[in-house]
Amino acid sequence: MLKYKLIKPEITKCDDKEAYVVDITVKNNHNYTLSNGEIVHNCLTAMNTGVGYSMAQLVKECADLKDQMESMGDRTAKIVADGGFREYSDIIKALALGADYIMLGSILNKCLESSGDTYWKGIKVSPNVANFLWRHKFKLEKKFRGMSTKEVQKKWGKTKLTTSEGVVRMRTVKYTLSGWTENFTDYLKSAMSYTNSRTLKDFIGNVKWTVISQNSFNRFNK
Repeated sequence: MLKYKLIKPEITKCDDKEAYVVDITVKNNHNYTLSNGEIVHNCLTAMNTGVGYSMAQLVKECADLKDQMESMGDRTAKIVADGGFREYSDIIKALALGADYIMLGSILNKCLESSGDTYWKGIKVSPNVANFLWRHKFKLEKKFRGMSTKEVQKKWGKTKLTTSEGVVRMRTVKYTLSGWTENFTDYLKSAMSYTNSRTLKDFIGNVKWTVISQNSFNRFNK
């Protein structure tokens, strides 16, 4: 079991207002931090270092800490969950467990409008050509790379490259941003209706949940 410690908050100035930054980390390891509530960043860290933590459990523990802060009158904390979100349901469950915001990488990278270069049969194409090919049902790909990859380090001009904890991949374009957003909104509204939640405030961190068996999980994730 990984043990967490609460480090004394540092105070920074922002627009003449005091902003508290709280750091909750695995002891002697700063792969997992909490800033203004919580920021989680995984990349290839767990795979390469053996240091990891369940995203759902981590969001729940941070939500509990946020509740403690609010009980003491501090309502400034916001939880931002980042790492491993692949399906609509992953995002919805993180919100249900208490995350205020979700950071997305590969999901948005699969959008036609994402900022990565677009390729058709290995050839980089312009946005106008990509739009034309998309409308005519051609298969397109986007280049996806994490900010800690050696490829990005080279672009920044570094001559001594450090060990990479990020990934570089080609991902098939699956949808437009508007199409994905419309689907997600519908699924979130449906989840809220199933859990008797009228507003996001009712839904985020206030939904009853239970741990299911691996067989149950496999049934809904074939």
